[in-house]
Amino acid sequence: MDVNLISSMFEGLPRQGPGSDESTARAFSFIPPGARKGTILDIGCGSGMQTLALARLCPHCSIVATDRYQPFLDDLEGKVSKSGLTQKIKIMRVSMDDLPFLDHSFDIVWSEGSAFIMGLIPALTYWKKFLKSDGYLVFSDCAWFTDRPSEESINFWNEVDPGLNNEDDIVSSIRALGYSVVTHFRLPAEAWWEHFYTPLSGKLDLLREKYADNKEAGYILTGLQRQMELFRDHSSEYGYTFFVLRTMD
Repeated sequence: MDVNLISSMFEGLPRQGPGSDESTARAFSFIPPGARKGTILDIGCGSGMQTLALARLCPHCSIVATDRYQPFLDDLEGKVSKSGLTQKIKIMRVSMDDLPFLDHSFDIVWSEGSAFIMGLIPALTYWKKFLKSDGYLVFSDCAWFTDRPSEESINFWNEVDPGLNNEDDIVSSIRALGYSVVTHFRLPAEAWWEHFYTPLSGKLDLLREKYADNKEAGYILTGLQRQMELFRDHSSEYGYTFFVLRTMD
């Protein structure tokens, strides 16, 4: 599937996935005050709502914000300039699976809702090498909240992500990679709607018109509509969970 085509549908949205400034701040609060320094690597930053939140939360940090889709980075660059944070935030167009950084370069690695692109375990395995000793990796990803989801939810996720795991299995996998789990918590349902699903739903008719002759785009848009309807009916069964990890070596 054309990643650039999918990304183009999320242009102009406050976020390209579930999340909120409140959830970003809550996750950041679990990093000890003494570790809130140095450089943060924000992987898959999109248009950077969380990047700006991190800049406010960590006045003694610098941030490297990365994504592969240039229009998102252009959007973020405009926001950074207006916020007067150009000396604090560096924006780079790079792929999350081919990062041009030295090993042990960052104090904190941050990724909201983007690890699934690589696959969670490959992402956490690869990104770990960029962390300094006793560094922190913070990410959010989708997980089952129940062992008995509805047939409708199962059928949808078997198409989208057949490897979707529950939180306990994710925690076990994380520990096997050599991280300790500081904490994890679920994003509230409103973190899906306010800055992501609601503005996205307002664009769907325009996107259908724009891509009327594009079969792949039509398939994607149908899937997005189905995704929103499913979450409206079954948000107790699955959702995004934030994980705060610390390296153990």
